[in-house]
Amino acid sequence: MFCTNVCFPIALLDLVLRCDEADLHRVVWTEDLLRELEDVWVREGARTKESARSISDLIRSGFPDGEIVREQYNDLVEAMSGPDPDDHVHAAAAASVAPSVLLTANLVDFPGEDLTPRRVRVEHPDDYFTTLLDLHPEEVRQIIEEMSGHRRRPPMTRDEVVAALERAGLSAFAEAVLR
Repeated sequence: MFCTNVCFPIALLDLVLRCDEADLHRVVWTEDLLRELEDVWVREGARTKESARSISDLIRSGFPDGEIVREQYNDLVEAMSGPDPDDHVHAAAAASVAPSVLLTANLVDFPGEDLTPRRVRVEHPDDYFTTLLDLHPEEVRQIIEEMSGHRRRPPMTRDEVVAALERAGLSAFAEAVLR
């Protein structure tokens, strides 16, 4: 499970999705997450409404088995106590498919007392992907190369992809990739 802040910028979302395609983890998503993602991209000026919708549609079609429907977690939403009520749906969704990892840059929004007993580990993407690199170094490095090879607008070298991930908050991961 991932939160909206893990999808912005697109390089980080690309890494998350490609790791699923390489069977390094399983991406799960909700309609709540995709709607929020579209809203954030448009509000921040990162994407047009049509472009944001197109990316959400690609996630829906590319990862159909990853959908968590609202009925699976709706009854858990009220049990979540984090400071941002908008995040309660994400915490509840992660809890509904536990054991799971919830990736977020806003760790304080997901209190351990809500999620740890429900077998949900909340992790910052930098920690998560650094560990994933330690566990699967060749596969993760290959994914970075693939990301570079598929970038067209603008084209990016491997080092530029790594720099984009570093700007996205993956500084320890970027350093480890370049070692």
